[in-house]
Amino acid sequence: MKGKGPRQGDAAALRIVESRSIMYRKFVQTSNVSRFLAAAAAIEQRTAPEACLVLVQGDAGHGKSRCGQAWATNQDAAIFLRLKAACTPKWLLSDLVQELGEQAPAHSCEALFNQAIGYLAKDPQPIVVDEVENGLGEIKVLETIRDISDLVSVPVIFLGREYVWGKLQRYKHFKTRIGARADFSALDRADVRKCFDTLCEVEVDDGVIDAVASQSEGRIREIVKAIENVERLGFKANSRVVTGAAVSGEPLIHDWQRSKRKAA
Repeated sequence: MKGKGPRQGDAAALRIVESRSIMYRKFVQTSNVSRFLAAAAAIEQRTAPEACLVLVQGDAGHGKSRCGQAWATNQDAAIFLRLKAACTPKWLLSDLVQELGEQAPAHSCEALFNQAIGYLAKDPQPIVVDEVENGLGEIKVLETIRDISDLVSVPVIFLGREYVWGKLQRYKHFKTRIGARADFSALDRADVRKCFDTLCEVEVDDGVIDAVASQSEGRIREIVKAIENVERLGFKANSRVVTGAAVSGEPLIHDWQRSKRKAA
């Protein structure tokens, strides 16, 4: 018995999967990304060697992590670390030396520190530290990163929530080392259009852009979800252009908090 060809629904689903694969390989240079790149470039041109920290801060969902990961990947060699909620200096150093390529991390904090310094002294690499707010509870975590940066003169980019600068200012040894800052904010309509033009596999009119800009509240994470849903509508309808009228009343972004409020 001959196998059946793909049904129309299956074909649409396949196109959505392929589209998502493309989406995660691409990167959109939004206004936030431009600020990030300007700050990273500024730290490379610093006049004071000790001012080698960049602080990138903003509310959740504005794309800091994705931007930091993309920047680290695009460098010839850069390390990307994510601080865990219960992070300690030893946990940080263990993660760092493994990212640097050490197959047998040392057991003591001092030995791990020396391993990291040894690697970075021979091959200096920028370090991107995500969710830096998780190091505020035990400031020795961030002080360990500062020590490494001071000793081997590598740039370090801190990625954190919108309140991190206010917390770090309490510590003069951090305040004086922040050589550049970039604040991530809600994306505007022009950024939403740029996201669609770069990522979306179907064409959309201005009505769709307006709807997504409103529903997403400028959060890149939500904009990407909306693009997936708009593509699904376009593929299902086999439409060349998805219009604002076609998405009218459609929840392009699932807001679980809003749904919870309505249910109550």
